[in-house]
Amino acid sequence: MCRTTGPPRDFPHGHASPCFTINRGVREHISEDGNRVGYGRACAGRRGAPGILGSAGTPRTDRSRDRRDGAGGPGEAAGPLRELAHAADSAGRSGEAGIFSGIELDANTQTVTIYLTDPGQERKFLAAAKKVDPEIDTGLARIRQGKNTRQAMHTARDRLLQARGQLDAGIESVTVPPDGSALHLGVKDVASARRKLAAQPNATRATMFGAVEMVVEPAVGGSDMSRLRDTPAWIAGAALTNTSQTSGYSCTSGVPTRRKSDNRSYLITAAHCFSDGNSVYTGWQGGGRNYIGQVTARANLWDAIAVDTTNTDVTAGREWGGPVNDSFTFALTGSAYSHKGDYVCQDGYTSGVVCDIKVVNQDKSWTGSNGVDHRGVEGTQVNGSTAIRGGDSGGLVFGITGSTRQARCINSWGGGSTIRWTEVIDIYNTWGLQLAP
Repeated sequence: MCRTTGPPRDFPHGHASPCFTINRGVREHISEDGNRVGYGRACAGRRGAPGILGSAGTPRTDRSRDRRDGAGGPGEAAGPLRELAHAADSAGRSGEAGIFSGIELDANTQTVTIYLTDPGQERKFLAAAKKVDPEIDTGLARIRQGKNTRQAMHTARDRLLQARGQLDAGIESVTVPPDGSALHLGVKDVASARRKLAAQPNATRATMFGAVEMVVEPAVGGSDMSRLRDTPAWIAGAALTNTSQTSGYSCTSGVPTRRKSDNRSYLITAAHCFSDGNSVYTGWQGGGRNYIGQVTARANLWDAIAVDTTNTDVTAGREWGGPVNDSFTFALTGSAYSHKGDYVCQDGYTSGVVCDIKVVNQDKSWTGSNGVDHRGVEGTQVNGSTAIRGGDSGGLVFGITGSTRQARCINSWGGGSTIRWTEVIDIYNTWGLQLAP
């Protein structure tokens, strides 16, 4: 049974940024950059060297983690909803951006609510979504009134964050709801923040926010989150350490990627775990550990760093499954954004797989414990269980559709049943990456 040789640690290193992912189901095949490339049956897994990679669900004799996976729950029935949501979101990010506010999934009613500032253009919008994916079931869509477009909300959010120091209102996070109703500001002191925001001249507020309203509410308590001696090929869910650590582990490997231009291998994890140029190792076990690679790139907004593994071995699109003493790995079959109402799991080394995490805020900006700003998604473990623990930082967040696992992002922050992650698609786009095969 693999266990740490020391206590879990919360990323003592100084930077931060976010990350990840999309769906390949029975009817679809979507590439890691979000483009539909064809149709076919779901990918059951990829074969690798015996005892090293194996096919989906096969034992890896050189690693150990508990077989129980923790997967399942409401998210497993969300396949058609996700297909519709991904297509609608793609349309809303491109030609229909002028009327698009956001999307919300509801697994209980099996519907996808699409918020438009002009609901009268429902047929036009759904036709645009159909062009993205002709196989979607638009009968699952519910069109509702959106107040502001997502573009307008993002402009107001960005201006607010730029002026945060000037406002001095103790703003910890900013949430953009899918209905475009108002920016939700998470603050340390609600009364003080309201006073300071109200004191701003009308002209300043008009220039900064336009017609976008603000709701001030208490910030959720939490902090940045930080498996054991892994071997190549490098995959998601393994314990990580830096040069100076002499025992245990501090963070978790996230998305295994390849650069599109030359197929160079990079392992993505949380930026707040390691400094620029750091050498990254596996966790300690049996008095030793294995060198993985060096930090060569940083994207603080996505709380992400890229670890170049070229000198040690390649990355592979797989992850450990279940608690930390499991010897099974699973294939990752695509990448996608996360939408409000969807369900995901997270796979940090300390926690193992934690599922039934519901997306409650799909567009969240916050400041990490080290003062660095990030942008991503917020979720809640619906049973009230702990969603993320120290040492889970950088670990994979993924969705489940049938027997396939879809990369979504990397763990960044959490407290109690609340967890925040950054989106993998944003990380891919920043560095020209894609999910490793």
